[in-house]
Amino acid sequence: MALPLRTRLLPEGAHAAAPGACLRVRADHPPGVELSEDHGLVVSPGLESVGGHGVVEEWSCDQPGQSAREGAVHLVEHTDLLFAVWHRPDDRLADHTRQAYTDLFRAIRARGFPYPIRIWNYFSRIHGDEDGLERYQSFCIGRARALDAMDVPENGMPAATAIGTRAPGLFVYLIAAREPGIAVENPRQVSSYRYPEHYSPQSPTFARATRIETGIGPQLLLSGTASITGHESRHIGDCAAQTREILANLDALHATAGDDLPPPAWLRVYLRRPEDQPLVARILSEHYRQPPALHWVHGDVCRRELLVEIEGVHARTA
Repeated sequence: MALPLRTRLLPEGAHAAAPGACLRVRADHPPGVELSEDHGLVVSPGLESVGGHGVVEEWSCDQPGQSAREGAVHLVEHTDLLFAVWHRPDDRLADHTRQAYTDLFRAIRARGFPYPIRIWNYFSRIHGDEDGLERYQSFCIGRARALDAMDVPENGMPAATAIGTRAPGLFVYLIAAREPGIAVENPRQVSSYRYPEHYSPQSPTFARATRIETGIGPQLLLSGTASITGHESRHIGDCAAQTREILANLDALHATAGDDLPPPAWLRVYLRRPEDQPLVARILSEHYRQPPALHWVHGDVCRRELLVEIEGVHARTA
């Protein structure tokens, strides 16, 4: 099925929303979820742009939508796509993550959209302590328990991002479809759900990327990607080398997913240290012949030793 899905990054306030805008993700706003005048979801998950330049991530659909709310879940349903957001406090994180995934999967299944094609997760204090574990590990435990209870197989999850913010609250939001996308794994990396137990009592559960077909061509939805090969972090303390390793991983995903895919339309770069932005920007400009739109965010990657993470979308913009 060719999904009627488009996406772009745009400076906040610089352009009007696209017709049929379904999901807009804003940085540099107080955390929250609201419904726009044109019945799209507006999510502010506590992201902080580096340099204070507000950017909106926009996903649009050329079908009329219907909005609804079920408890903590906000929904916008279209004929072929569903957008859903869950937002509540993030303490206790394992319990709230389990509830978030349970509520979201029940909602999308009830409406006939059982296949998420992209998921984002944001919460505070990712390296803080919860019951003797790092909170990222607690998040993985809560997610795994929900997916197990809902009979979701390990390899049945789409591309995903999990980033630590400085704003309170757990945000989980997704795009779901009636048919699954194609999960893409990276030949340079161990699949996340096969990580050794010392990273977490429950492994992360996501695909490295998801390929979908749309009315204007294929898209590749890239998970948050860090300087990891096999299952090990690489280039500890060296931001430049970590960035180049990430780009090698992203190139491998592109090659694995198919040479008919366009280059990246946009990338979001999460930096543990905002002062690394000029260095990373230079490396990206050297790597891409046609530089994609970029959004720079101050965020904490799931492993303490990792300084940068990149997500994004390979897509045609017209």
